[in-house]
Amino acid sequence: MSDILFHTAGQAAFWPQVGEAALDGLKDGLWSIPILFAAYLLMELLERSQRLNESVLHGYSRKAGPLLGGLLGVVPQCGISGAAATLFSTGSITVGTMLAVFFATSDEMLPVMLSSLAEGASSGIMTIVYILIAKAALGIGLGYLADLLLLRRLQTQKDIHSFCEREHCSCDEEEGNVFVSALKHTVKIAIMLIAVNFALNLLFTFIGVERLNGTVLNKPVIGELIVALFGLIPNCSVSVVITQSYLSGVLGIGGLFAGLLANAGIGLLVLLRSNKNHRENAIIIATLYGLSVLAGIAVRLVSTLF
Repeated sequence: MSDILFHTAGQAAFWPQVGEAALDGLKDGLWSIPILFAAYLLMELLERSQRLNESVLHGYSRKAGPLLGGLLGVVPQCGISGAAATLFSTGSITVGTMLAVFFATSDEMLPVMLSSLAEGASSGIMTIVYILIAKAALGIGLGYLADLLLLRRLQTQKDIHSFCEREHCSCDEEEGNVFVSALKHTVKIAIMLIAVNFALNLLFTFIGVERLNGTVLNKPVIGELIVALFGLIPNCSVSVVITQSYLSGVLGIGGLFAGLLANAGIGLLVLLRSNKNHRENAIIIATLYGLSVLAGIAVRLVSTLF
């Protein structure tokens, strides 16, 4: 009898958790749709433009792209990193511009930190401002550095027409109707994002990431290496876990930056989905991880001086 009651109680607890994971995955996917649609709409307009195309935009991106990407990335959202990955895959922006967005992306960090103020957390509003400024500055600087390191190594030619052919979106059939074509791209990506986010949210729910060992994560270098690896998981919930761990004292400032710099939200998912060059993707992810770890270590060292 007790076994039956235990089994029934387990089922009762299981389904609400599944429902919550599904709801979170749906929410993350839906929030990203407007920004992704804007990116695909821009892509369609560029393809049809007689004066402006992805090559011209790419040239501007080499000069000012990482600056703009670093500033946009700190806006708390889930879609800009996905839009940046799409524009990179069509050759419209440089890899450094895309990575500047990835590095600066905060997702849920700002809302979590602001909500902690109402709960009497020790971190004040100026601490939050300093973290945001540092995130943006690191995103910009590391974005330009990534262009220096990677532009010559990523030689694959990209253009919007080839992207449309790979996606089988039949863009030519909707000549003049850029909205329909952009919507097709957006729906394809949104379905994939919702499904993957649901699976990851479900995994987080039952593994219990809050059980991370704070003693290990606070160790110099080792902590940054581990947290940055965790940050690579392409899910907006990761930024929540990392931020809450920092606020509760499980993580130090170096681990916070290493994890959040590596956490590109849905950006990596969209990159892997839209850019079919696996060698390029591996180099980009390795660069994202390595620079995030080094930046996290640097932030920790600087923090000890003040």
